[in-house]
Amino acid sequence: MKPGRPEILLLSAAVLVLWWFFLRKRPGVGLGLGMMEFFRRATPGWRRVLLVVPWFFFWVSLGLALLSSWELMVKRHYEKVYLPGIDIMLAVDVSRSMAAQDFPRGSRLQVAREVVEKFIRARKADRIGLVAFAGAPLLVSPLTLDRDFLLESLHSLRTGEIEDGTAIGLALAEAVSNLSSSRTSRVIILLTDGVNNRGELAPLDAARMASGAGVKVYTVGVGKKGVASIPIEMGTGAGIIRKSVSVDEETLRRIAEITGGRFFRATDPEGLRGIFSEIDSLEKRRVEVKTVSRFASLSHELSLLASLFLLGFFLLSSLFREVP
Repeated sequence: MKPGRPEILLLSAAVLVLWWFFLRKRPGVGLGLGMMEFFRRATPGWRRVLLVVPWFFFWVSLGLALLSSWELMVKRHYEKVYLPGIDIMLAVDVSRSMAAQDFPRGSRLQVAREVVEKFIRARKADRIGLVAFAGAPLLVSPLTLDRDFLLESLHSLRTGEIEDGTAIGLALAEAVSNLSSSRTSRVIILLTDGVNNRGELAPLDAARMASGAGVKVYTVGVGKKGVASIPIEMGTGAGIIRKSVSVDEETLRRIAEITGGRFFRATDPEGLRGIFSEIDSLEKRRVEVKTVSRFASLSHELSLLASLFLLGFFLLSSLFREVP
């Protein structure tokens, strides 16, 4: 606790000192008359106590009023401010093949969303952004610390909403572009189940662009090799087609090598969870926490208490005046 206006504190102290010397010379004057005369004239016993009680309220009220004028400041609470950690862009494939049902309890995209959500919640001090891609990239969320907005953006991802295809090179370029203003460690996590077949920018050229910008890329190949069942919308309703799917492991591995990252292969949900846990452990940075103290004035509370004690003084003075 500290005085918000120390000059009023000094002025109040000076007034009290002058008041004390004045009363020593003329004890029967002013506010001193009440206290001194009560003690001098009161009869022994409980009447003496009753006569003193109102004045106790008065002096407490006066003291609180003086404290209120000093504008005392008190620490209301502390805030922990997390200084920036790592900037991470997530590039998630939403091509139609990500709807393949070769994972138990959901499609590739559904499982990927669940795993990525857990990863996002664990990275409290990092700014994270999201790029969705199929035949073209789409920035879904810029770098942000707003976890609610980011998770809402993640769960909005659907297959079939972007022209179909797999534009890995363009997706990497979009992610790098959104990390260009970052002044901290920069990472891209690229998650795909296909082979680059769209876009004018080759994946390895995009990888060299990322490396030149100081961006590390972790690549994750999702899904089993072979034929997968993929739901599609048909004129007569929903249907399922069987389609051969493959992941370009060699290109994904080269992207990771060029940028200093790592390549991972996930053929089941548990493997995908393990991959993101490993990436989480690889990209650790000491989280700096700054504690900020917030001060608030006590004047309002003290003024209210002073008013209540003053009201008590008047009520008790009126009451005890009638005591025989």
